[in-house]
Amino acid sequence: MHNEFPGQGEERMTISPQQLPTEHVTLKRLHSFGILKVIEDGFKQHQGAFRLICEGESELVILGKAAHVQYWLDHYDSFVKEIHKLPSSSAVGRIILGDSLTFAKDGEEWKNGRKMTAPLVSPKLERTHAAMAKAADWITERFLTAASGTEGIDDIWPICVEWAARNVLDPFIGSAISVEEGVRFVTLNHEIFFRMIQMATADNQEALRNDPELLAYQAKIRELTERALVTAEPDTMVAALSQTLDIENQPQNMVSLVNMLMGNLFGSIDNPATNLCWCLIHLARNPEVIERIQEEAEKLESVAWSIQRCPVTMAVVKESLRLTPVSPIIERTTSETVEIDGCRIDKGTNVIFSPWLIHRNHEYWENPAEFNIDRFLQLKRLDPTTYLPFGQGKRNCVGMTLSLNQLAFTLLKLCSECRFTLDPLMQMLNLRPKFDTNLHPRGVVAFQVAPHGSHPSVSSVAPQSQHSEQSTNMTP
Repeated sequence: MHNEFPGQGEERMTISPQQLPTEHVTLKRLHSFGILKVIEDGFKQHQGAFRLICEGESELVILGKAAHVQYWLDHYDSFVKEIHKLPSSSAVGRIILGDSLTFAKDGEEWKNGRKMTAPLVSPKLERTHAAMAKAADWITERFLTAASGTEGIDDIWPICVEWAARNVLDPFIGSAISVEEGVRFVTLNHEIFFRMIQMATADNQEALRNDPELLAYQAKIRELTERALVTAEPDTMVAALSQTLDIENQPQNMVSLVNMLMGNLFGSIDNPATNLCWCLIHLARNPEVIERIQEEAEKLESVAWSIQRCPVTMAVVKESLRLTPVSPIIERTTSETVEIDGCRIDKGTNVIFSPWLIHRNHEYWENPAEFNIDRFLQLKRLDPTTYLPFGQGKRNCVGMTLSLNQLAFTLLKLCSECRFTLDPLMQMLNLRPKFDTNLHPRGVVAFQVAPHGSHPSVSSVAPQSQHSEQSTNMTP
């Protein structure tokens, strides 16, 4: 599928770089249909690596096959996060949150950040597990409250965000801020990030750094961190990071503490909230799967909980992550000249590895557009080249295990007490995925809810044909 090129001489190249297939797209089409639809159409035409050139923008090389991921894993250091060159989203993130783990420089900066963060996001930590249980109880109660009323849930997204915030606010920063304030900070972070991405050009880095809204935001997150330090309990993330960075004796490290803490906090809220939102949508469209989770929950009542003991629920989470990965594209830049699909890709080229394309490829997944949890109950081992919802390699998501535990624990609790379907009055177009900073539903998603043992009213249940993944075209 590919010819390796170790960067030791261009005479080994067999095909000129111009022969890599090229897809041109107008800004109007890109903005109208979104990047996922554009790369999906390009991949259908070229069936391999291709260049995507948008008018007035830098070109990208789209890599959407398992062989491309294998090449990446085999040559991991040949593909780096571009944190300096705008308009890449990683460079924008670097301006906003500096040396936070997500936007850290490859090498020692990233290694040190990972080393500090990894033990602090373990689901085995007592404080973290307690917060996870409380968050699951809270969202279940929120659904039951909706079930006892007449209006259901008119927008699932704010509920998912608050659930995610309740999972991590206490173990990360203690009681320094309320849940409501934490949710506001996360919303503000998302707005700032998206705004900066839209503003970014190749030559306006200084203007972005001095943007008044960004400076005000950075002042707010520093004030929040300082407030958290005053009351920090020793088993919180802020206390642990403060001790490791020796803030008391090296106050110049305060900037890194703010970046690390806030980067971890925002990533641990926005990403799990998005994942839960999609899990609930897929379950609402497949009520028979809710019943299977209920049955699994009943069997677990007399034993200690662990994700190994709930294979059905974990299969739901994995299948949701396959169909709707929170990060459907992964940006990298080549650090040396490489050869993929027999074609040369020069050093400094921006490339995209796409879980979106790979997860929906008939070559790797049978009936890939269908929501089918049994595929994960039958698989003995996941292929890292065909399933990568949390990224791949050493820079994969540090909070992956915590996120999986949060999702499985909550779905078990929620489905053991509630049944839910999509509101039949909702526009089905709202369900179509849209990628901005993460993969979100295109519009507001509303639910009808009933307690376990009863059913949503007949009028609230749409015909099964409307609930299938393909009938509403779960593509961008």
